[in-house]
Amino acid sequence: MATSTDTIPLRYARFVTVGFYSLLDFTRAIPAPDSLSDTCAWHDLANLPTLMLDHRLIVGKALETLRANLDRKLIGFNLLPETFAMADLQSLYETILDQKLRRSSFQRKLLSLGILERVDKKYTGGAHKAPYLYRFVAGKPG
Repeated sequence: MATSTDTIPLRYARFVTVGFYSLLDFTRAIPAPDSLSDTCAWHDLANLPTLMLDHRLIVGKALETLRANLDRKLIGFNLLPETFAMADLQSLYETILDQKLRRSSFQRKLLSLGILERVDKKYTGGAHKAPYLYRFVAGKPG
């Protein structure tokens, strides 16, 4: 028995793609193919393989949405340890934005959002002046 797509020429067929994005530590998530896929792997956004249909545009829209929501969401909540140095958070933002940020401006902006609180303990283990540690404020929307 023929399915409906067997009788419709491909040029008239329609495809619907639903895209989701998620932030996770890719070093802890092992991609595994499903029953319909031969392979599944992580790719650098700057080096994406050939994607079918408009999937490259969908990936671009997800990145654009992520970047637009950086200041409204607690982006680093699941990607950073419970307490972290401001430099760690800045590095995460720079990776997402794909650009370098001025340290003083970044710190001033993030602290003004009211989503971080400074922890009494300072970072230990560095050769320079120990930076303060921060954590995300509990109960803030994200």
